Amino acid sequence: MQAKEAIRLLICSDSQHEAETLTSLLRNAGHPTRASIIQNMEALNAKLNEQVWDVCLCRMEMPGLSGKEVLTEIQRQGKDIPTIYFHDEIDSIAAEKSIKAGAVDLVPADEYNHLLQVVLREIKNLKLRRELREAEALLREAEKRCQVLLESAQDAIAYVQDGMHLFVNDSYASIFGYEDTDDLLIMPLMDMDSSKDQGRFKIFLKDFNSGKTRSGEFECKMLNIADKEMSTKMMFARATYEDEPCIQVIIRNNAAGNADLENKLKEITSQDLLTGLFNKQYFNEKLADAVDQAVISGSKGAVAYVNIDNFGSCKGDVGIEGADMVVCDVAHLIRSKCREEDLVARVGEDVYGILLHGSTSEQAQGFAEHIRKSIQEHMVAVDSRTIQVTVSVGIALVNESSRSPKEVLQHAHEASYHVRKLEGCEQGNGVYLYSPAQLASTGGERLTAQIEAAIKENSLKLLFQPVINLRDEGGEHYETLLRLVDNDGTDISPQEFLGDISPELKRKLDRWVILNTTKRLAQQRAQGHDTRLFVNVTNESLVDDSLIPWLHKLIQASKLPSNCLIFQFTEADAINHLQQAQLMTKTLAKLGCQVAITRFGSAIDPYKIFGHVHVDYVKVDGSFTQELSTEKGMESLKELLGGINEHNKASIVPFVENANIVAQLWTSGVAFIQGYYLRGPSNDMDYEFSDE
Repeated sequence: MQAKEAIRLLICSDSQHEAETLTSLLRNAGHPTRASIIQNMEALNAKLNEQVWDVCLCRMEMPGLSGKEVLTEIQRQGKDIPTIYFHDEIDSIAAEKSIKAGAVDLVPADEYNHLLQVVLREIKNLKLRRELREAEALLREAEKRCQVLLESAQDAIAYVQDGMHLFVNDSYASIFGYEDTDDLLIMPLMDMDSSKDQGRFKIFLKDFNSGKTRSGEFECKMLNIADKEMSTKMMFARATYEDEPCIQVIIRNNAAGNADLENKLKEITSQDLLTGLFNKQYFNEKLADAVDQAVISGSKGAVAYVNIDNFGSCKGDVGIEGADMVVCDVAHLIRSKCREEDLVARVGEDVYGILLHGSTSEQAQGFAEHIRKSIQEHMVAVDSRTIQVTVSVGIALVNESSRSPKEVLQHAHEASYHVRKLEGCEQGNGVYLYSPAQLASTGGERLTAQIEAAIKENSLKLLFQPVINLRDEGGEHYETLLRLVDNDGTDISPQEFLGDISPELKRKLDRWVILNTTKRLAQQRAQGHDTRLFVNVTNESLVDDSLIPWLHKLIQASKLPSNCLIFQFTEADAINHLQQAQLMTKTLAKLGCQVAITRFGSAIDPYKIFGHVHVDYVKVDGSFTQELSTEKGMESLKELLGGINEHNKASIVPFVENANIVAQLWTSGVAFIQGYYLRGPSNDMDYEFSDE
């Protein structure tokens, strides 16, 4: 697992407290943040020249610096740093003037949730701009390489616009008998077709340009320079040449044997062997083409995700072979109900994907309802008996707003799952069009039910990752990591669901983790291991007055040394609940337990917390490790580690992913390291610490 990249935040404010509050906004939203406070022009210039910044939060008026001066300096230096003004009193006229001047927004200073959403929006937009600039640079490099390859390619390649040749390579000119490629430029492609094939070719080009045909292949007779006919296969693809939209044409001599072999190989590799439909790989390729075409030209379509309801029960009822017969029969029925231009594939054991070209939302829903009803009424013959099945059909639209084929398919899958939330469709047998707002409201309910069931059934998973001591001290350290097991067997990290569940459920999860960690630790130490475990607790447990009495009883019952449990919480949680963190750490110390603080180093003055909260271990934020490839990054980490050591705390550096990082950390003064290079999270605590 990679650490999140830290957000580089410039805060122009005359209040240290205000700067800390703004920094906490992002940290509490799960974003590691490196902030610097700016109070004069000299400091602004120094910081702008020091590194790349992601966003600037700027109070409009300050004693030593105005928002206008900040924005002017950022623009003067040509920095792409979205600048967000905040002020105590604002109106529409002030907001309009600010945005016209180049600020991205003006937000009331006390509306923190509003400000957070604006910051996250601008971070997202900045990321897209940076990705666009990088993509454009890569495209320019690719175009240079492509031009070299085009000119030297063995295949005959041309670019055609409005029927006229824009570019032809030497191979293209050669197969038609031309010595100079310039002789073919501006020549109509149609003039090179045999007269008897020109009618078919006009129809093909019209359909290809309008998107009515997915096929990019056309076979015909063409004329060389001596007007002799040649059997050729032309392959067409939409392209750009020198920033002009055009069509790429590749022409090969149509050798019958090779063509037949190519077609057979293509058919085999794209086919699902059980049903005869296309397979998931081929479906994804064509969906990617459809999404690209929608984004580029505004075409539309939809994906229908057809999931057989209660397929597990069906398999148990008719057996594996019988279930295969059901899958095949339903596949043939779906194919018979689709149009010729629709693409039907098997994308899962009991799931079919249908790519509907040119469909509106109403048309897609009507078609999906027709498929659902046809399958419901259909009788499937399995050996000497007949059975009926139903399907849940989720629909996701393909249009100019589609971000990726993977996202479209995921949306269709989520819509299919949501069918069972509809009234009267608790067992499936329904149709639902993906709706982000509605799915978001029900997603939390589904997640809560899933976690509560996992706690009740004791089906949550604990993993253990070693934390390696570089100071040659005894003992074995692991961090306990919680995982929720999804319906498809994949592990879900708490980072993906903690923000969407209630405070009460967070407390339940913490207690489950502490209880089961204690049990595993007792088993481990009973085998003679001197093991200590880091256990994460959420902010809800930090403010839970009943946790310490419960924990005291648990430690007494387990008969474990209390110092083998190390409870850890984040820097942001400690700052936001400073009084509760202070009380809890004192109480834990009295019990003999130790305390670690994680994601350390994001605060403007991170060491200030040591004056209020008792801490034994300090784990630096993972974003510091990400930046070790740069000299500046190593300097920042060493400075942070030096401060931690000065306060007599044991430092931990996470996300150590390669040997180079280990070598850099060896002399940095760090006490512990952790990461996939050493070992990833595992079901067992069986790491050989003696090998270190």
